[in-house]
Amino acid sequence: MSAAVVSRSVAYLISVLLVASLWPAASQAQATGRVRVAQENFRKEPNGTQLATVLQGTEFPVLAERGSWAQVQLQGWIWAPSVAQTSREGFELTVNVAGGENLRASPSGQAAIKARLLQGCLLERVDASGNWVQVQRSGWLWRASLDISGSVPAAGAGEQETDLQSLLTARSPLAVYATPDGDTIATFEPGAQAQVLGRTGDWIRIRVDGWVYGPAALDSAVDLADTGGITPAQLRADPGRYRGALVRWRVQFISLRRAERSRADFQEGEPFIHARGPAGDAGFVYLAVPEELLSIAETLEPLEYVTVVGRVRTGRSSLLGSPVIDLTDIERGDTRR
Repeated sequence: MSAAVVSRSVAYLISVLLVASLWPAASQAQATGRVRVAQENFRKEPNGTQLATVLQGTEFPVLAERGSWAQVQLQGWIWAPSVAQTSREGFELTVNVAGGENLRASPSGQAAIKARLLQGCLLERVDASGNWVQVQRSGWLWRASLDISGSVPAAGAGEQETDLQSLLTARSPLAVYATPDGDTIATFEPGAQAQVLGRTGDWIRIRVDGWVYGPAALDSAVDLADTGGITPAQLRADPGRYRGALVRWRVQFISLRRAERSRADFQEGEPFIHARGPAGDAGFVYLAVPEELLSIAETLEPLEYVTVVGRVRTGRSSLLGSPVIDLTDIERGDTRR
């Protein structure tokens, strides 16, 4: 297999399709919730960025609880022209119309409205019918605004929550395909587990979490700079060339912020680190912080040096012309200046 094919396979394995000769690793009653108030805000994390407004009567699976918040799985149908393709944060679609779009119970303009999705809301694609797309997204709602039936597991503050409703386990070696009619990209071994994203007919879509040997996946000069050879100056000079490239920099933390509406390269309210660039670079860099790294970012001290790993979202932001990086890791422990 060529290095290019291996590299593409790595990307595909983030979210792949698995044939349906799988079964749930553990079966338990799924708690369900129903919105009891006129409307409630649907957020990315407890008290975090608002993604949608959910309407009274909307029902959904409840995945977890944390304090006064409940994590739920929202699913429905959206008008296809109102979403665009994306690869941000592992999602496939984003709402791309000003003012947002309705999420409906079925693929019809006359169907009941379940929620109003805000512009920029990221979504998983589940199915399609004509000019409609079935989508899903997990998020958090104020617990007191819901009627919940069934037992809900607690989500610890330091645990990684899942957007998914069940685990599946392979009983025999299975080919993994890029799409139901696409190429084989991997083999799922007996006993290996994956989390369910959705289902279309006899096909189950899963998310696989694992590791690959980095040098075997490199297939371009950009990837060969994954050790940190790409500089912020290079990104500013040619922002389009390095989009998606992996960088590893030692930066100086200045502050943790939430993006204002004017920062077009972020979702409004998205957390990011404002930092001085690596040694020798006089400018600043912006590091988008995913939910799983937010607890670490919140403990950083002003002027502390940390090593960060992430992929280039843009080499030159539209507002201030600084690189924006999607963080995948924050490494602490080196206090040298």
